[in-house]
Amino acid sequence: MIGADALMKPSDFFAPTRDLTIDLVAIPSVTGSSGETTIVEYLHHRLTRHKAYQSGRMRLFMIPSKDDPLFRPTLIAHLVGKKPSGVLLFGHTDTVGTSDYGALESLACRPLELTQAVSQGVLGPEAAERAKTGSWLFGRGSVDMKSGVAAALTTFEALADSECEQHVFFSATPDEEVSSLGVKTLSGWLDEYLEAEGIELKMAINTDYTSPLLGDGGAKHIYLGSIGKLLLGVYVRGVPSHAAEPENGLDPNVLLANITGHVVYNDALRDTSAAERCPAPTCLFQRDGKSNYDVQTALSASAYYNLFHMERTPSEQLTLFVRTVRRAIQEFQTRYPAYSPSDIPVYTYEDLWNLANDQVRDDMKSYHDSLTLSTDVQERSRLMTETLLEKIGVKGPCVVVYFAAGLIPKVDSGVTVAKLLTETLHAFSAKTGEKFKLHTYFPYISDLSFLTASPDWEDATFVSNYPCQVTATPGPRRTAPTLMIGTYGVGAHRPDESVEMTYTFRHLPSLLWNLVKTVD
Repeated sequence: MIGADALMKPSDFFAPTRDLTIDLVAIPSVTGSSGETTIVEYLHHRLTRHKAYQSGRMRLFMIPSKDDPLFRPTLIAHLVGKKPSGVLLFGHTDTVGTSDYGALESLACRPLELTQAVSQGVLGPEAAERAKTGSWLFGRGSVDMKSGVAAALTTFEALADSECEQHVFFSATPDEEVSSLGVKTLSGWLDEYLEAEGIELKMAINTDYTSPLLGDGGAKHIYLGSIGKLLLGVYVRGVPSHAAEPENGLDPNVLLANITGHVVYNDALRDTSAAERCPAPTCLFQRDGKSNYDVQTALSASAYYNLFHMERTPSEQLTLFVRTVRRAIQEFQTRYPAYSPSDIPVYTYEDLWNLANDQVRDDMKSYHDSLTLSTDVQERSRLMTETLLEKIGVKGPCVVVYFAAGLIPKVDSGVTVAKLLTETLHAFSAKTGEKFKLHTYFPYISDLSFLTASPDWEDATFVSNYPCQVTATPGPRRTAPTLMIGTYGVGAHRPDESVEMTYTFRHLPSLLWNLVKTVD
């Protein structure tokens, strides 16, 4: 346990963390843009000037992201310690786009000017009140999560300036907002590097954004793990007909719309753990397969659904989802008896694969290899499903359920780390007056999921129902506690995105510094 008198002074961190945040926000780094490389190169250059690097005590690595057609690099810095234990501080440098700022888009990456404009009411009275306090900084990436990267890096630099005996790693990764290619690259690199160096990773800390929760009394929220996510795909094959003869066919759009109505916001599909609850399912994509307008109804329609989990396995989630799809079909048949065949089978991708002969399976593997990386994995999965249906000769109407993208597993650090963290937070609260609340699962998907082993990786049902199986990321071999101790603010992915500076620039780095020091 660390005593309150041993805490590093929070004021030591405010100015460098604020200044670095402003610098990082000023570098546009929308996912998929060249700015993702620019911002990582900027951080790399900064670290090359540190005396720990120049003396050989710090090692720097720039690793191209695996399976990335854009070759975006992941930055890894290793502060070499004397003890065999190690801690990782990491965060992503990419952001969502800036078009949502509208007429203010030119200010999206100019935080000082944007904050001044917001204080004058351009984003409404609530945002103006925050800006007027002088405690909030606005801008794209200000809270999600360039201030988190800044807090992690200034902490890392302070540790490099101290007599730190632990191995400490800092990493800045690209692509969190789309496919997490950066952290997957980092995780694979760590598997090999830690083993070669004889280092045991004791803790991985992500400094992504956190926000106020209803009735929290101003507490800062810390998470001991992260929820998992599955992207369920539904492919509906209908029976095309002339628009003037709809009773001679089945429009896949109306059947898929009925499925969407049963899935989205469905509480039965929301997993729970103790007092915590996953977000409701949502539909992230829906369209039919027509490429142009004509008076024939569509042959097919597809959708992707976001489904989170805490305690359930991917297998259990798939079973519940298929059951929901079948109920939606039954209701559709009752509502539209004149247009609905009595038999609309529901297949999983695994069902179709089991119907295929060896030649079809070989053809499907060759077909997958022909799909380029420039086609996103969701579209590749849809095309694989559609092609497999055609090759085995299954006609419509029918519905196929599959996993449209790679697994994002749930992770949970357990009670041992919770006890250590509680002791440190108690001492920190006594010194700073900050209030904290611990949770088991970060309620959004996060890069934490790829830094430690998870039972989800062992679920064979996922691989069997994922058309792009060869792109499935293998789980890490190591087991390390994963924590979300992040920025504090509001409005992530919105024009009023803003970070509260006192906690994020002053207290967060100090908390990270002291927590690293507790690791044996």
